Amino acid sequence: MALNITQLHRIIARKKTSASADWETLVIDADDLGQDSYMTVNIAPMKRTRSSAKGTTESPIPGTFDSFSGSINVLLDNFRIIGTLLNNWKKSTYEGADANAGQMSDSDSNICAANEYWSVVAQGVCDDGSATEIELTRCQPSLEDDLEPGTSETAIVTIALNPIIYNASQHSSDGYPQKSYRFGDYDPTKKMRLNVTTGEYAEVL
Repeated sequence: MALNITQLHRIIARKKTSASADWETLVIDADDLGQDSYMTVNIAPMKRTRSSAKGTTESPIPGTFDSFSGSINVLLDNFRIIGTLLNNWKKSTYEGADANAGQMSDSDSNICAANEYWSVVAQGVCDDGSATEIELTRCQPSLEDDLEPGTSETAIVTIALNPIIYNASQHSSDGYPQKSYRFGDYDPTKKMRLNVTTGEYAEVL
């Protein structure tokens, strides 16, 4: 199943430093996504092939993935969003620096260290709840695109989300949703909405 989500209202990336910590959020609004930006999701299970005298049949194997990927396109107005997603954004400390000022750098020499992961939520333009949201619960974003800053038009950069398949032995106590992905309401018994400031879901009354 491949999805191109073209009618995006915003994308929210949220993460926890520990299971008991509050969510930290990064909101990517429509102004940062650009008119032609979209999110792609490709999810396909592994299949079991069975051959018999009557022919060959294929059936999906529950809980397995043959492919599991996602990406988003953002405008390269500055490196803030990209650097924050990659955990390489360093805030400027000089007097008069604004919220967007800073630098993107990578000085970590531990190549075996695991990066923090983000829960990435895509919200549709007209959705007043979470019924049409898509969430990839654990992503380790990377920049896998050419950069062309300084051109006459603002460049659009593709960020690979690199979603992680849920593993109960590794992820059940990390405070993130206990699933690999989610389509639709966070709680299917009630209408929910994500608070983009706190990263928490609450019932829409």
